[in-house]
Amino acid sequence: MIINKIKRIRSKRTQYNVFLDDGQAIELSSWTIGKFGLCTGDILDEQTIEKIKRTEQEAKAMNIAVNYLSYRPRSYKEVIVHLTKKGFESGCAQKVARQLELIKMIDDKKFAYAFARDRLKKKPIGQALLRRQLLMKGIPAATADDILAELITPQVQQASALQAAKRKIQSAKRMGISVDPVKQKKRILDFLIRRGFSCEIAMKTVHTTMDN
Repeated sequence: MIINKIKRIRSKRTQYNVFLDDGQAIELSSWTIGKFGLCTGDILDEQTIEKIKRTEQEAKAMNIAVNYLSYRPRSYKEVIVHLTKKGFESGCAQKVARQLELIKMIDDKKFAYAFARDRLKKKPIGQALLRRQLLMKGIPAATADDILAELITPQVQQASALQAAKRKIQSAKRMGISVDPVKQKKRILDFLIRRGFSCEIAMKTVHTTMDN
C-alpha cells in the first residue's frame, strides 16, 4: 500500500491522519511518524502497517500510564488495570508496565512500603487487613510480609487496636447507644477482627478497655 497523504488533525496538534491508497486512514502521532520516517509516496506492506499501529498504541498507552503515575505512585497491577480500562489490550498494557518498571517509574516494593506506612498513619488498622489490601494491589505475598514485618511490631498493633477500640466506644457513646456489656464486648471484638487485628490482640484490647 502507498501513502497518498499525511495531514495534521486540526483539533490535535501532534496527531496526523495517514491516508493510504486502499482508502483507509490511520491516525498517528508525530512521534510514530518520525520513528518510522513516514512520507507521502512510501510503500508499506501489511506487516509494517501492523507494526506501526502497534507502536502507536504503545506510545498512547505510555503517555496515559505516565500521566496516571504523575499523581501518586501506583503498583504494577494498578497500571495494567488502568490501561485495560482505557481500552488497551492486555499485551500492550503489560509491555508498557514492564518498560516503566525497568526505568523504576513503577516499583512495587517502594509502592507497598509507602502504601502500608500511609495506611498505618491514617487510622488504626490490623496487619491482616493491611496485608490483604497489599495483595489486592498486586504486591507479592513475600514482599508484603517483609514490609509489614519491618513496619509493624506486636506493640504497635496493640496500641493501634486500643486506639481503634476507644474510638468505637466513644462513637457509640456520642450516639447514645446503650448496649449490654457482654454484647458490647462482642461488638468490639468483632470490629477489631474485621479491622485485621489478630484474635489475641483483639481479646487483650477488649479486656483492657472494658474490664478495667
